[in-house]
Amino acid sequence: MTRSASLHQSWLPAKAVAAALVAMLALASPARAATAWVTDPARSSLAFVATQAGGEFDGQFRRFNADIAFDPGDLAGGRFHVTIDTASADTRDETRDKALIGDEFFASARWPTATFDATRFTALPDGRFDARGRLTIRGISRDVNLRFTFKPGADGPRAVLAGGTTIRRLDFGVGQGEWQDTKWVGNDVRIEFKLVLEPEPALANGKGT
Repeated sequence: MTRSASLHQSWLPAKAVAAALVAMLALASPARAATAWVTDPARSSLAFVATQAGGEFDGQFRRFNADIAFDPGDLAGGRFHVTIDTASADTRDETRDKALIGDEFFASARWPTATFDATRFTALPDGRFDARGRLTIRGISRDVNLRFTFKPGADGPRAVLAGGTTIRRLDFGVGQGEWQDTKWVGNDVRIEFKLVLEPEPALANGKGT
């Protein structure tokens, strides 16, 4: 055997070992995860617009929590988990607010929270995004699509996530008895949200010391 042939053969195991090490390192490296965000509650809002007696009225949920992981460059790693305290509905009308948390509408004593969960996201041609998820109200879950924008802050790490959707309240049992009649309270309810986000602290991600 020639010296060059011997050297060539001796390199083959080394190349195989190097390739195996590269593959192992790639598998051991953590997959890229979408940025985890925390919501600034003082600057965020979750609102709704409905109709009563032919006229619009609006309100807000004063208490909610949004667990958001989102990065436009990593849609597959995105996650929304939103929990809403239904008893915090505020339309600036005491009589209506008491009715909303009662048994015929949110039944907040039995179902104190509504939730929205989404893990499927799509980028739209107009620069917005679509989130496909499940909304649960009064223990009833339905598929819901949200259209939203995501705008990173120009002067810091903050971002703003804003958008909305329209749901039908009767799909979730919101409106029992006489309130199933949509002549008095309309079926369509517009949901609008604006979340001011900050990156989750490193310690919360397990990166702190």
